[in-house]
Amino acid sequence: MLELLQRLDKNLGRVLKGICILCMVILCVVLTGVVLVRFFPFAKLSWSDEIIEWAFAWMVFMGAAALWREKAHFCVDALSCKLGNRFSGTCLAVFVESASLVFFLALAHYGYMLASNANDRSPILEWPRPLWYSCIPLAGAIMALYSVQNLISLIAVIIKGKGDCLSNPGRTEEQNV
Repeated sequence: MLELLQRLDKNLGRVLKGICILCMVILCVVLTGVVLVRFFPFAKLSWSDEIIEWAFAWMVFMGAAALWREKAHFCVDALSCKLGNRFSGTCLAVFVESASLVFFLALAHYGYMLASNANDRSPILEWPRPLWYSCIPLAGAIMALYSVQNLISLIAVIIKGKGDCLSNPGRTEEQNV
């Protein structure tokens, strides 16, 4: 069972990175086309704004989920570094991860409400607006699942009676400095 979860985790990481790369390629191609059309007006790219908005939204939210999965996101860890590997440092990590989980659950819930209540269509391409907003609850749910995983690891450390976890679980000492 653990092996299956690890394979799912690895595949999810690949999918998240693939979405980000695809969105970045789309942004580069479309934005290059927009710049070229300004200098050499050979076509109308009135649809480009909608593609740019869509690709940017998906890149940002899926990128955030990918960073959260890898624990590579920005964090201010002055206090956790000060507390170090003590029990209080582990308790602080549990508190921060719990607060993150609450935020991600709220993000997923309200993102879902936004996506499900959007009933308009884009003006040029006539795409349904939920295509833009559905990345929000999806990313929130993914980040919430990884926060639950991190909380389980931290609580296991506390139950075992060891306070020797890193200030940010899963990160190396070099990343925490």
